[in-house]
Amino acid sequence: MIAIAPNNDQVFIYETKGTKDPSKWVQKYVLLEHGGFVSGIDWSPVTNLIVTCGHDRNAYVWKFEEKEDQWKPTLVILRINRAATAVKWSPAGNKFAVASGAKCVPVCHFEESNDWWISKMIKKNIKSTVLSLAWCVNNKFVITGSSDFKCRVYSAYIAGIDASEDDGFGDVFAQQHEFGEILAEFDQAKAWVQAVAWSPSGFRLAFAGHGSTIHFVQLLGGGAAPVVQTVTMPGLPYLDIAFLGDNTVVAVGFDSNPALYVAGGSDSEPVWGFTDVVDKKDEKKEEAKAAKTATSAARSMFQDAASRGHAVGAKRTTTEIVIETIHKNNINCLQVFTPADRSATTFSTSGVDGRVIYWDLSKKSHLNLKALKLT
Repeated sequence: MIAIAPNNDQVFIYETKGTKDPSKWVQKYVLLEHGGFVSGIDWSPVTNLIVTCGHDRNAYVWKFEEKEDQWKPTLVILRINRAATAVKWSPAGNKFAVASGAKCVPVCHFEESNDWWISKMIKKNIKSTVLSLAWCVNNKFVITGSSDFKCRVYSAYIAGIDASEDDGFGDVFAQQHEFGEILAEFDQAKAWVQAVAWSPSGFRLAFAGHGSTIHFVQLLGGGAAPVVQTVTMPGLPYLDIAFLGDNTVVAVGFDSNPALYVAGGSDSEPVWGFTDVVDKKDEKKEEAKAAKTATSAARSMFQDAASRGHAVGAKRTTTEIVIETIHKNNINCLQVFTPADRSATTFSTSGVDGRVIYWDLSKKSHLNLKALKLT
């Protein structure tokens, strides 16, 4: 199944029946509790719970009731006075974090004794709207991107929910078990930080700014400062990014075409660089298309001369802008299908053109998966 918010206050759930062809999808449910634009959806593969947030400053956790064949909502009191902008489940599915315009990040977990979801606030040093967030694989840390030009890593550790043992990060973050503490802060973007991501291993981060830059962070132990590499984008800014593996990042945004970045070098000193776009033209098909277009243009020129009295060779005054990518507008959402035993090669994208596209890199002939370190 797939959950989609079509730029309003509703959420539609479709049954895909395992096919990538949306014309064969069947709409099964409509979630209607929100009173404003739905800005975030996340579906936990661990608990099968859906969490949504919106500009009505609310979040809802949806649980499927099989006997009644419907999704039942539970309101989560976020205690924010501005819109929620994004929401993400933690890897274990036992808590979620909400980005907001209230200069804070509520981290919510279920309290069994009172049978409700409660929130704890991360506020430290946030000066403006939080636009994006992502969880570390260890379920304890969250990375945020804000419109105050900063990317920050916070501790979201909650006693009684998260394991207190050191899982390898004690040598990296000294205050890892102090909720709300800033573990790291990065200001290299010099612009709104619109997308953040955390690698599967947990020791690499990425964030993208509205100044057409993307930044890669290598976390180091022994009290050493993280190493940050900045790559200037070949095109327009990104709105979402994700790791396909520790050495590969896919990014989407205003160019309407997923882009791939790959790390070379060593594990402790990676060197990142732009590799290729995913939605690339087939050169043979393009040559055939160009020849056909040239023939059609010549035919149209002589038809104009015969039927409209236009001089042969006269320039037409109308121009048509053709968007040659599959997506016809900005891509603002990215979901990676990550297998447990290897790097991902499949992901989906959705955008303001109303399209959901499923990509399989193993079927892209122009991509070298070995070079991308995906095999």
